[in-house]
Amino acid sequence: MSGQAEVRALLSIIQQATQDALAAYASKGEDVPSLSSAKEQSVFSNADNIALRRAVRSLEGACEQLCATLAPPGQSIVDRAQIVVSNCLRVVVQAGVADVLDGHPEGMHVKDLAPLVKIDEGKLSRIMRTLTAHYCFQEVDVDTFANNRLSVALLKSCPIANIADLMATESAKGGNVLLENLTDPRFGGSHDPAKAAIMYAVLGPEHEKVDVYEWFHTVPEREQNFNLAMTGLGTLMGSLTSLEGLPWDKISTVADIGGGVGAYAMSLIRQNANLNYTLCDMPAAINHAKQLWAEKYPEAVQSGRIAFSNYNFFEQVAPADQDIYYMRSVLHNWTDEQALIILKNIRAAMKKTSRVLIHDYLIQSSARVKSVTSQEQLGVDTAPEPMLPNFGSGKKRAFNMDIVMLICCNSRERTLPDMIELGRRAGLKFVKVWDLVETSIVEFQSD
Repeated sequence: MSGQAEVRALLSIIQQATQDALAAYASKGEDVPSLSSAKEQSVFSNADNIALRRAVRSLEGACEQLCATLAPPGQSIVDRAQIVVSNCLRVVVQAGVADVLDGHPEGMHVKDLAPLVKIDEGKLSRIMRTLTAHYCFQEVDVDTFANNRLSVALLKSCPIANIADLMATESAKGGNVLLENLTDPRFGGSHDPAKAAIMYAVLGPEHEKVDVYEWFHTVPEREQNFNLAMTGLGTLMGSLTSLEGLPWDKISTVADIGGGVGAYAMSLIRQNANLNYTLCDMPAAINHAKQLWAEKYPEAVQSGRIAFSNYNFFEQVAPADQDIYYMRSVLHNWTDEQALIILKNIRAAMKKTSRVLIHDYLIQSSARVKSVTSQEQLGVDTAPEPMLPNFGSGKKRAFNMDIVMLICCNSRERTLPDMIELGRRAGLKFVKVWDLVETSIVEFQSD
């Protein structure tokens, strides 16, 4: 295909994806929000709109590929080498800029904003203008800024702000020494989480016995930010309730392995009165979960539909005879050998009809290869030509998360063949993959 033909094909994909996105909003009875809208509720209003996610995946991938095709290469490389947007986001999140602007929908001049966030007026203006160039905040008049559709996600009440803070602080700090970590003979070949790049950055290369989760325990304010960020990550990843093919009306029991506070499960339980749900995690998470559920959904606690289990998935067999064993963002934290222990402790608890649902990002190759084990044939969506088959930037959060896991945990996101092989080694048989666009769920049964 010639360059011009590729450009025309990408334009066609963009046009169709745009129409699909408009239809997805219309299907929910909603108009497309204006970019200048500062309604906080809009942050999560279409979080589970799979049709919208699918359209945006194609838009993000095709638009980025079109720009990479047409722009001078040097321009594109320099853009990708800069991390200034992350730097600026960290400033405004930790300074609470969006919260100050929240009380001023008409906007605030930087001379009034600067004293309230304790940042020099001239420097703050440059940071804000850079962010408005990336459509975060809006400049309603010269040096007068207001919130918009993106910046309301940076309000302290929104867990997306905690994710941005986590990525721009800890992940960025580890990323800055990734090369040094990879090329240090003591660290580069290791998969020990205590030897991950982030620990190399925060404790130095002489400290090799503390992993990132242990380190968070020593810095309570950063641990709290991490915990809130994980709540927001659940929204980004897509809801378990999107699995419309599962017969929820016939499922009685779900064990959520490493489920944290279980905020992710609340909508599922509300929609399915027959479900009895068990949260399984370490005592600190379970204690927090009990408080959260008592506040947010006391009826489920009082009726016994939600149960809490102090559970170490490396040392204990999971609760027995559950219909569903569900894990979200668990296995990507661990090496294959550690993940195998977790899965074997679930396999030992399963009855014949039990299912295991592993909810994580799936990594796809950029090469358009046909084989009997291709992810497309196994049920993973593949982008049309001339797009990269893995949607390129349309799946950037999956690839970014893969590197975040390398930086923070010395671990990784897996491909579908990786997942299938891991399940096989644990005595589990692959059933299917549920492509949720942003992430996927891999379903297993006992072999």
